[in-house]
Amino acid sequence: LRFIGMAVIAVIMSVNFMACSDDDDEDDKQSNTIIGTWEVTGDSDSDEEHNAIGEIYTFYSNGTVLNEWENDFYTYNYKLNSDNTILSIDYEDGDGYEEMYLEITDNKLMKWTYVNYEGEYLILKRIK
Repeated sequence: LRFIGMAVIAVIMSVNFMACSDDDDEDDKQSNTIIGTWEVTGDSDSDEEHNAIGEIYTFYSNGTVLNEWENDFYTYNYKLNSDNTILSIDYEDGDGYEEMYLEITDNKLMKWTYVNYEGEYLILKRIK
């Protein structure tokens, strides 16, 4: 009788642990989203006159991004690939979508590494 009781408890506990792990994985995927407001805090451009530090990007779920730079506002279209590792923004400069490798860390920091410009990157911090 004791053996059967211990077996039942072991089965119940293992089902409990398996149910929790699936929920945690889903929460992690949802929390690492680009949606929100991000400020550029660092970039690869050493020229202080032309760097992007202080630039603000607000990403919306409808595929648009609001860019604020030196009191000017611009709205562009963006898209993400299926696993959220490539960000593409159409800056409407006639060149089409510009692609960046995307990394988000702890839902607080984001790094863009430009696909077509070797070594160029931006570091952004979530502010909203």
